[in-house]
Amino acid sequence: MKTRLFLTFDKPSLDSPILSTLTSQFGLVFNIYGATVNEEVQFVALEIEGDEGAIRAAISYLQQRGVQVERRDS
Repeated sequence: MKTRLFLTFDKPSLDSPILSTLTSQFGLVFNIYGATVNEEVQFVALEIEGDEGAIRAAISYLQQRGVQVERRDS
């Protein structure tokens, strides 16, 4: 399954490799197709691919680390 995620990060979450964990821990493949990162806004648009359970677990992981997640299914 493919889906799009729109992520908004707070400053503390920028110090850890959150996105690489989507691959290593959840087995998801992702493509970054847009990003804005500056002192006021940290926004990343991703398309991720994997099974539904892994996608849900990854969204939960992101939210637990202070990332705001908006999901838009393809």
